[in-house]
Amino acid sequence: MKYSSKLNEFDILDLLNEYHSELRKLKHKVDFVKDKVADLEAQYSTIKRIKAAATANVKAETAPSSEQQPAESSIVQSEKKSRKPYPLSDWDKFILQTIEETNRATLSKEIYDSVKEKAVAAGIFTTDDKSKSKINQCLVKLTNRREDIRKVNHKGRGFAYALPQWYDERNRLKKEYRLK
Repeated sequence: MKYSSKLNEFDILDLLNEYHSELRKLKHKVDFVKDKVADLEAQYSTIKRIKAAATANVKAETAPSSEQQPAESSIVQSEKKSRKPYPLSDWDKFILQTIEETNRATLSKEIYDSVKEKAVAAGIFTTDDKSKSKINQCLVKLTNRREDIRKVNHKGRGFAYALPQWYDERNRLKKEYRLK
C-alpha cells in the first residue's frame, strides 16, 4: 500500500477536530486536578493545625506545675479564646442571604441555584464545577468551623441548612422553619 504524504482538506479538518477535542479534555482534567489539589491542601493545613493544637495541649498537660510556667499557659489559653473566626467571603454571604431569604431550612440544591444567580450578578461566577466546589467548601466552613449554619437531615439526598437561632432549647428545628 502506498500512502500519500499530502493530506486532503477532510483529513486536515478531521485532525484539527481531534486535536481540539483532546485539548478540551486536557483542560478539563487540569481544572479537575487543580480543584482536587486545592481541596487536599486545605485538608492538609487543617490536619496540621489540629495536630499542632493537640501537641500544644499535650505539652500544656505534661508541663511542670502552673507555678513554674504561669505566663506561658495563660498566653496559650488567651490566644485560643481570642482567635477570630474566619472572615465571611462573598460566597459565604450569598449562602447566608439565601437561607435568610427562604426563611426556612434550605436544600443544598436551592442554595446552589440561588447563590449561582447572585454570583453571576456580582461577576464572580466562573464555571458550574468551580462554583459547586466553592459553595461546598463554604457550606463546610459555615457548618463546621464557624457554626453560622446547621445541617438538617431530611428524607431526600444531601442536606438542608438552617440558621442556629431557628432551633429550640431541645436542639430541634422549630416547626415554622422546617422543610416544606
